[in-house]
Amino acid sequence: MPDPASLVALGAAIGGAAGKLAERTWDSSERWLRERFGSHSKEVKERARTNTAHFIERLILRVEALEHQHKIRDKQADAQTHPEFSALLQRSLLNAAQTEDKIKQDLLAGLVASRLASNAETTLALASQLASDAIARSTRRQLQLMALCCFLKEIRPKTPLSPEKYRFWVQVHLRRFEDIEFKEGDAYHLVAIACASYDQSSSRSLEFLLQMKGGADCVLTPLSDLMEVEILQTQWDEGLAGVFLTSVGSLVGGLALGQMFDKNYGPPTWF
Repeated sequence: MPDPASLVALGAAIGGAAGKLAERTWDSSERWLRERFGSHSKEVKERARTNTAHFIERLILRVEALEHQHKIRDKQADAQTHPEFSALLQRSLLNAAQTEDKIKQDLLAGLVASRLASNAETTLALASQLASDAIARSTRRQLQLMALCCFLKEIRPKTPLSPEKYRFWVQVHLRRFEDIEFKEGDAYHLVAIACASYDQSSSRSLEFLLQMKGGADCVLTPLSDLMEVEILQTQWDEGLAGVFLTSVGSLVGGLALGQMFDKNYGPPTWF
């Protein structure tokens, strides 16, 4: 586990907003962990501290990446002193402390970093605390489900593609979801944690949804013959067609999708 000294050293080596945030977060974490787990056993406290250290390490690296992309330079000072951001950081740190799942710890770190790059009182800022709890309360399959729904509804090619290239683009992305299995219980759970609505009677067409993502040149492009689409169609007919993400689910799904493809998709444009 990274110890306090190594985290501070990492922050110092990186410098900038990431370094300052690392030092401030570790100092605060000692107090927050004590307040939350003070009455728990020594073993519980040690595991919580280990999980917290992993979260902070991921957060440092996430913020450093944003600095290199010049996405937080004008917002970091205001965000770090804003009560809402401090509350999000505390909530996400304590959520991370309760899980050994590195995927969730990384998603929570990505969530805090994305808030650092946004303004207060935006939909993203206001949805972030709910999203933090949603990440902690989701299974990996549910996180993958949100990532898939985010891709289907919100992600499009950056530049117009020919029908042939668009078919390949769809294949590449859907291939990562070949093993997904839709369970109606997952849909109901996402509803319970404010990440989705669920309409069992939905008759949305998967092929038409994918065609519309490709733009005007791809509206009539056949896609149902692709193996990846055929596989997904089975889950779609089982009820996946009726899952619609909320702003919270969209935020979590975008983070989970970016984690799967090692890419920062950023918040949806409507945030």
